Amino acid sequence: MIAHVAWRLSRRAAVNLWRAPLLSLVSVLTIGLSLFIGATFVLGLFTARRLLTSWGAQPSMTLYLNAATTDAQGLTLAQQIRGRGDVDVRYVDAAVALQRLRADLGELGPALDGLTQNPLPASLEIRPRAPLAATPLRVLAAELEQLPGVRDVEYGREWLDKLEALGRGLRAFGAGALLAVIGAALMVVANTIRLAVYARRDEIEIMKLVGATDGYVRAPFLMEGALQGVLGAGVGVGAVLAAQHLLLPHASQAFAAAAGVGAPHLLPAHAAALLAAGALVGFVGSWIAVARFLKT
Repeated sequence: MIAHVAWRLSRRAAVNLWRAPLLSLVSVLTIGLSLFIGATFVLGLFTARRLLTSWGAQPSMTLYLNAATTDAQGLTLAQQIRGRGDVDVRYVDAAVALQRLRADLGELGPALDGLTQNPLPASLEIRPRAPLAATPLRVLAAELEQLPGVRDVEYGREWLDKLEALGRGLRAFGAGALLAVIGAALMVVANTIRLAVYARRDEIEIMKLVGATDGYVRAPFLMEGALQGVLGAGVGVGAVLAAQHLLLPHASQAFAAAAGVGAPHLLPAHAAALLAAGALVGFVGSWIAVARFLKT
């Protein structure tokens, strides 16, 4: 019985869309464009996050030890930290640190020959085995800084702060743009359904006179809006797939050259989410339009 009623409502909604093809087409294309832009923003944000991570959002951490710390104490501390099981630790004594500095200086390396003593401290190079967000990374740094013999902890704090600020800006911009295009789609759907309601207001008034409930009057329009949303989402998914097919090979090369990460893909789960979002946008837009009519 429920399936039969749903089929009748769907058929009636399709017929109503066919009666006003221009308005329906505008609504469907608007929803499709909105979801295409939204999907592009979301995929772009995911890719930007991966790029930021590959560019140093997960930096290594260096623990500089006190000058009085011996090699034996440094190795013992490294073993202690390694026992946590979530980080890789490498002990770098002062002599190796000086050799690295000499190599980094290149032709200026011989200038270090005049030093009477090694000014560089021994250190522990630490790299988390699993990716860490900024907050857990800071917590880990604060925890390790309290260990005996540790003088300072360096993990690219300023660079990490800049990357976080950039990530927040991208998320805010994407969310704002997405809300704007979805709001535009809602307005178009609501106005389209409102015109359809006004065109059939005599029919609706007769239905109300013979005892039809608001739910019975509202149902076909809600189905019509949801159908518009699904069709628009199909257009959006098709546009994303077309752009993915045309641009993805070039984008893959660009991303690989930039940071060794893959270009974004539209997965089946993403396509299903877009279809559901389209249906929801159409449904809500129709609800707004019909609700205003029934109140008048």
